[in-house]
Amino acid sequence: MRGESINGTSEFTEKNLVRQFDDQRMWAPIFVLVAIFIWRIIITVSVNLIPDECSYWAWSRHLDWSYFDNSGMVAYLIRLSTEFFGRSTPFTVRFPFLLISIIFTILIYLTGTRLSGSWKVGLLSALFFNLTPISLLGGSSAVHDNPLLMFWSMSLWSMSKFIGTENHKYFYVAGLSSGLAILSKYTGALLLPFILLWLLSSNRYRSALSRKEPWIGALIATLFVLPILWWNFTHDWASFKHILFIGTGYSGVCRKISDGLGYQLAQIITISPLFFISVVASIFVAIAAELRKSDDSKALLLCFGFPLFLFSVMSFRGHAEANWGVMGYVSTGILTVMIFTDRDNPISRLFPSYSSLRKFAIAGASVSVLMVIIVVLHAWIGLLPASVERTLAKNDRIIWETRGWNGLGKYLVTVMAEGDVLASDSYQNCALLEFNVPGQPSVRYLSPWDRPTQFDVWNRSYDDLKGKNILFVSSKPLEPSSSVLMTIYENFARVEQIPAYDVMYHGESIRKIYIYRGHDFNPFEPRRLGPRSLFYSGL
Repeated sequence: MRGESINGTSEFTEKNLVRQFDDQRMWAPIFVLVAIFIWRIIITVSVNLIPDECSYWAWSRHLDWSYFDNSGMVAYLIRLSTEFFGRSTPFTVRFPFLLISIIFTILIYLTGTRLSGSWKVGLLSALFFNLTPISLLGGSSAVHDNPLLMFWSMSLWSMSKFIGTENHKYFYVAGLSSGLAILSKYTGALLLPFILLWLLSSNRYRSALSRKEPWIGALIATLFVLPILWWNFTHDWASFKHILFIGTGYSGVCRKISDGLGYQLAQIITISPLFFISVVASIFVAIAAELRKSDDSKALLLCFGFPLFLFSVMSFRGHAEANWGVMGYVSTGILTVMIFTDRDNPISRLFPSYSSLRKFAIAGASVSVLMVIIVVLHAWIGLLPASVERTLAKNDRIIWETRGWNGLGKYLVTVMAEGDVLASDSYQNCALLEFNVPGQPSVRYLSPWDRPTQFDVWNRSYDDLKGKNILFVSSKPLEPSSSVLMTIYENFARVEQIPAYDVMYHGESIRKIYIYRGHDFNPFEPRRLGPRSLFYSGL
């Protein structure tokens, strides 16, 4: 019977869910969203910058049309904020991204409300994404993904408005937000083909392609690509070459399979297990429904969620980072809430009452929050023995990226001599040192190997360092060159070892940061160092 579920409980429809939610927990999602924002403020203020954030902060000190690793929105936002506040601290670096998390949440709410016809579903959609581990831990981080998510959501919102109004001027908004998404991260370029895919799949809206607005919108988006193209043109297309290199992965079949499976596991961790299962199930249900009867709203959400499929496939063919497809969860999160609150699909049979669905949602959120609590506790107090941490080393990124850098910066001030040039053999270390050493001095990237970095864009030659004393900081000991290891040891007249800095964990040293003063640096003898090519060797 339509008015009664299989166990005699009241009818479970989206409308009834909204009514019960309004009666029982009207303010709960709003309260949780406010709590999440307060949590982000705490992280923004109290947690030191991780290596990636330090790298993008370093970019902001050298404004450019684009950068070696990616487009430059993250650097522009950081520079705007640090100039406004007049200093560089974790709070001032992350402040724009804290605001972005609010705008992003509002856009998900508006899109979910527009496509479902219910503001309660819109609110639950906003809550869904904000409760994922990646959002709870990185929602205010100064990284590319956050502005990308905001502009990706803005494009999705503009297309949802087009569905509701058939006002073709929303294609201009979509073009603008797509262009800004590309300026935020290269994967933003996927927006235009996904919008085109949706229009081609829609019987109702396919005719929009015969009008000028979609194409003008695409032209607007293309204008934002010009700075990226100009930078690459003036730097021998190095950035595009870099992207191709990191996406190639390993050639062995077994390694490709393990990388692909690792990527899938990373997605489960990124979104949390129950949320991930819900998203995957909703995608299959929506696709099956689309094959029977077209629904432009759900088709739009599926097209915007296509990165999940794209990078899942790519992970078995080449390298794919866990966060590359994260923008796909924006639309599929909305889709999941819509599917789970609609009786006319197979998933509703698993939850014959509002109470059963509510329990599942709470369980999913609890698992996600528990995962975050474990990460936070591990970063704060350390959940593993020091002996295990010494073995894991860089493989435990939580401890590696959060422990020791601020203390190292303060220690270096005590050992630096007048005239010393600070340098390291890792671009992450260079950025970490620039941010954490008091006074935030410039740090040179100094290594004998060929892999280029953004620091090579700024200083491709070492010639200006001739005769200088270098305070060299590395995670590895500086040793004389051998048949298996090339170093810069011989390029100094004399190498003075300075007491290493110990990274402490549970009262024990788990790793050392090695420090040397190299006297009278000679970039020409016995081996010429630099200028380094911006291309990877062999490409």
